[in-house]
Amino acid sequence: MDIVNLNEETRDGYTIDAGMKAVWSVQLTMFQRLIDVCKAHGLRVWCDGGTLLGAIRHHGYIPWDDDIDVSMPRPDYDRLLDYADELGPQFFLQTVYTDPYYIRGHAQLRCNGTTCVRPSESYRKFHQGIFIDIFPLDGVPENADDYRALFKITRHEIRCMKAAELNILYSGRWLQIFRKIRMRHLLSRMGREAYMRRIEDRLRAYSTVTSKRWAEMTFDGNKFTFDRHIFDETLWVPFENTTVPVPAGYDEFLRTQYGPSYMTPVHQATNHGTVVISTVDDYRVMAPKIFEEYKQSALKRLMKKLHL
Repeated sequence: MDIVNLNEETRDGYTIDAGMKAVWSVQLTMFQRLIDVCKAHGLRVWCDGGTLLGAIRHHGYIPWDDDIDVSMPRPDYDRLLDYADELGPQFFLQTVYTDPYYIRGHAQLRCNGTTCVRPSESYRKFHQGIFIDIFPLDGVPENADDYRALFKITRHEIRCMKAAELNILYSGRWLQIFRKIRMRHLLSRMGREAYMRRIEDRLRAYSTVTSKRWAEMTFDGNKFTFDRHIFDETLWVPFENTTVPVPAGYDEFLRTQYGPSYMTPVHQATNHGTVVISTVDDYRVMAPKIFEEYKQSALKRLMKKLHL
C-alpha cells in the first residue's frame, strides 16, 4: 500500500490533485525515514503545528496543507545532527552547519532531485528541494521580560543572517542594504557556523529539563509557549496510510496554538506563500528559470512604484 493514496480526491470540500498527492508522498516518506532514525537512537520527535492538527482532526494532511512540520527537544535535535548520514543518500539534513548558504534557524530535511522554490528566494544558492521542517523546542525563561528579550535578540540575529545574502535589487528591500553590508563583514570575520552556534548556545542556557515551558524560539517563539509536561509521553496516531508520533498532551498544545475550536476546519492559506514544487525536476535546473521570471516581475513592480 502506498504511504499516501495518490489519486485525486476531495476532502472537506477541497480537491487535492494527483500532483499534490505526489508531494505529500515524498514528504511523508522523508518523515518516516526521520522517525526510523530517531527510533534507532532514542530521539523524541513529534508532529507539530498544522501536521499535528491534521493528524488529530483529519488522520492525515489538512486537505489544503502542503508541508510537514515536526519538533524535537533541543538536546534530541542536537543529537540528530550527528546521525544525518543515516537518513540516506536520497535526503539532505539542511542546517547552517551542512549548507553554507542556508539562512534559517531550524533544520529542514530535503529530498534530492526535487524542487520547492519560493520565487523570491530563487536566486539563493541553498538546497531547495522538497522539505519537511524540523523545529527545535527550547526551554524559556520564567520571567516574562527575560523571555521577550531572548526571543527578540534571537529573531533579530536570524534575520540579520538572512540579510547577508539578500538580493537588494530584486527584493525591493532597499532599507536592508546597510544590514547586508554589516552582516557580510561580520560573517566573513566570524564565520556563519560560529554565528549560529552563538545563537543556539544562548538558547541552550535554558534547559528543557528544568524549564517549565518550551517554545520554538528560532521560529515563532513569540506567539506560543507550551507546558513542558505536554511532551512527557508520546502517542502514535493514524496519518494517511501510516502512523506518526504526537505528544500525549496534544489537546493542550492545539488549544494553545489554534484555540478551543480547533476540531472545526477553517480553510487557511499555508505559511509558504507561492512556491514552485516538483517531485521530478531538480531545483538546480528549475531555480534559474524561476529566477528569470521573478526578475521580470520584480522589475515591473519597481517601474510601477517609480511611475516609469
